[in-house]
Amino acid sequence: MLDEQKLLDSLQGVSDTEYQRFKAFLEAHTMKYLEWHNVTIPYYHCGEGPRTILIFAGGWGGPQLVFETILGFERRNRMLVIDVSDFDNPEDLTQAANSVLDREQVERVILMGQSASGITAQVYFKRNPERVEGMVLTNTLAPRPERSKNWALWLLQVLPFSLLKSMAKKKLTKLGEFEQKIPAEVQERRRFAGALLAAMMDHYITRYKTLNMLKLAFAFNEQVQYGSGDLADWQGRALIITSEDDPYFKDVALLEAGIPNSEVFKLPTGYKHLAPQILRDEFHARIQSFIDELDH
Repeated sequence: MLDEQKLLDSLQGVSDTEYQRFKAFLEAHTMKYLEWHNVTIPYYHCGEGPRTILIFAGGWGGPQLVFETILGFERRNRMLVIDVSDFDNPEDLTQAANSVLDREQVERVILMGQSASGITAQVYFKRNPERVEGMVLTNTLAPRPERSKNWALWLLQVLPFSLLKSMAKKKLTKLGEFEQKIPAEVQERRRFAGALLAAMMDHYITRYKTLNMLKLAFAFNEQVQYGSGDLADWQGRALIITSEDDPYFKDVALLEAGIPNSEVFKLPTGYKHLAPQILRDEFHARIQSFIDELDH
């Protein structure tokens, strides 16, 4: 299990304001656990409201990594953030997630997935559309079989894990590069978010978790295909959030064409993959508006 005190200690000195905010979050939110087939599943269940937002953690970090999203939506929605890092195949992930939903007496959810977690959200959605009344996908990928590379699994198993983590950090740093100027308070928030991600990679990510993430991504590309007609009866709605300079923007058309009842919302350009973080308030407002519109 993640040692939250070590996580906090590694974040001291980045930003006192954001550090205190994150510390208060950890103190106010207690992790819950479910034993499922000899696997311990950590998750948060918090918030108030008529609907439940479901987020899958376990890509680049645990449930604590999405604290900003939880704080942004828990006053008007129930939040369920499940760590699925112990699963490497879609069927087990789906059954385990449903066990958590059943335990918490949640019948239907609004799936929310950004970047890597958008892949996991789609894996669940394709297997359980009847439990999904809405889905929000942000800066994420559509399934493409050609993206599954067997050599990547081989590399992950033979290369020193410290080297692999260094490579991953460089990739994530590159995704966060942009030239647009941002306000000082946003810079502070961004620095803390970057430090939290780096700390998660130091204290949370393991070779085992990374291998699971990669196997799930391969299964996503090979098994989650849209356009077969199996979602024709789905009565829910989907919101696809992007910006035209995001590295994954080219996949938006595939997602929009394949997922029924979907619409696209574009954030302003200039911030690439970090647009949702930089433009947090606009990002959260559009999602909440989408959730509210599900009543109509």
